[in-house]
Amino acid sequence: LACGSGALLSAILADLKRRAAAQGATDAQIAQLQKLAVEDTLKGLDINPVSLQLAASQLTAGNHDIRYRKMGLHLMPYGPQTHNPAQVSAGTLELLGQQAIVARRGAMDLGDDQIASQTVWQQDNAELDDPVEAAQNARIVIMNPPFTNRAKMGEKFPQATQQALRKRVDALEQMLVNSDKDLDDFVDKNSIRPLFVALADKCLRDADGVLTMVNPTIALCAPSGLNERRILAQRYHIHTVLTCHQPGQINLSQNTAVNESVIVAKRHPGPKPDTRFINLDRFPIDNSEVDDLHQCLMQCVDGPIANGWGEVSHWPAERIAAGDWSPAVWRSPELAAAAARFANDNDLPTIAQTARAPWKTGALLSGSFEPTAADTPGSFPILKSKSAESQTRIQSQPDEYWIPKKRDESILQANGGTYPEADKILAKAGHLLITFGQDNSTARITATADDTKYIGNGWMPVTNLSATEAKALAVFINSTPGRLQLMCNPGKKLTFPTYSTAEAAKIRIPDIKDARIRQTLADCYEQTKELPVPQYRDGECEVRRQWDQAAAQALNCDPADLTRLRQLLHQEPHIRGLGYTQHADAAE
Repeated sequence: LACGSGALLSAILADLKRRAAAQGATDAQIAQLQKLAVEDTLKGLDINPVSLQLAASQLTAGNHDIRYRKMGLHLMPYGPQTHNPAQVSAGTLELLGQQAIVARRGAMDLGDDQIASQTVWQQDNAELDDPVEAAQNARIVIMNPPFTNRAKMGEKFPQATQQALRKRVDALEQMLVNSDKDLDDFVDKNSIRPLFVALADKCLRDADGVLTMVNPTIALCAPSGLNERRILAQRYHIHTVLTCHQPGQINLSQNTAVNESVIVAKRHPGPKPDTRFINLDRFPIDNSEVDDLHQCLMQCVDGPIANGWGEVSHWPAERIAAGDWSPAVWRSPELAAAAARFANDNDLPTIAQTARAPWKTGALLSGSFEPTAADTPGSFPILKSKSAESQTRIQSQPDEYWIPKKRDESILQANGGTYPEADKILAKAGHLLITFGQDNSTARITATADDTKYIGNGWMPVTNLSATEAKALAVFINSTPGRLQLMCNPGKKLTFPTYSTAEAAKIRIPDIKDARIRQTLADCYEQTKELPVPQYRDGECEVRRQWDQAAAQALNCDPADLTRLRQLLHQEPHIRGLGYTQHADAAE
């Protein structure tokens, strides 16, 4: 649906030819297969004519018998149209305005009068007949959905055209939602990627369609993608999710450095089977390695993949249906299972049930306050820095002092030495602060606590806790069970995630209202509060061992279990900075 220079189509063709050769096909038979595939089977749509020419060159390489005019490559209208400059088209997304695509199947039953109504639908565009025929009732849709932000659509056009493009996409989205109300919570007002995924759903055959796509791995775990994951899980069996975890080999797209995964989803009537997660330790580099990986996967039901490729695991269908696709985050399936086990232990209260949801005070600070010197009258300390050289121990260490941007000294004196604006934000200060986001490799602490209350910029204060309760929770959130829960719902970027206040509030914790549990954890805080904490990438250390020992006592679990999980966590590639098959000297 956005084929670009044809990389994915060429990969499909190469695999067809590879498998045919493996079955004993002759060169002449493989050439005939290529001709049949390119002329009659493979279809590609894009807005860039140069990209389509490159795609045609790749698909016809080595075979002069293929007739160019019979190829299923289609240039989609984009921007102002030559025949009518007042009309703006949105490329492949124009298919969302075609009854033949969108009204074919949906959650809402459309009568003939509704379909014909100009207020609900536009008439199908005859110029799109060929692309509609190419996309309709597809057996397989394979794509790397564009990640373009709607605000950046059509940057090569004048501002007025860009605005018209955004309005056109909004109108196409409304046509989609009119036909399928469930997709109202599916689409994203920022990115056009979910619209391409929804379009793929409309193009696929009902009985046996297969959707295969490249997605940012963060979309499989971020809270913002929850509705999309749930709807896809309703409509498909999420058959396979493949992710490569070796640093430097985390992406499949050009011009990006974000973690990406391959998702294979199949139409499946009735109860859905579990989902296979493939965690690779390296990508294949040539056709022979592709064949080896394929053969190894065919022989691996569960566990380590032969020849050091990685590991296969399965995730319960009910977790997938709930939108929990978090095994893609972890190289170790055991860590994924443990994180889910802790997060879904209903015998443990959540942070929100014990105190209240953390505050996001950074936005309030940046709006009305500014940094100042520590001795400025009316200033107050905050926790800000997330760098490797700040917050190096569990006891809170203020980074900066802030003050209102607009201030009147007479008000300061009349208010007893503080500004009213500062008093309001300081009401959200807490003894406990949880990180809002940090580098998973170089940071040291997920939560801090102190007898003094602080607010944060990059740190989220938790209120309604005593100092002792806060110290107890700081130890638990820094322990392996706390870290696993925090890390399984990252936002923005896998290597430097952000955490929402809502997800942090759901972290399951020991019952710190119990005096034994509270004192066990708080005593551990006092024993470790002045100890420097190594960076996550440095691995095993005494202070984290002590935190896990206290957490094990609070949870009444075997300390050996937490030790194993902690050591697995040290080995995670996006924490250690090295893949399972890499060594530091080799990486250097």
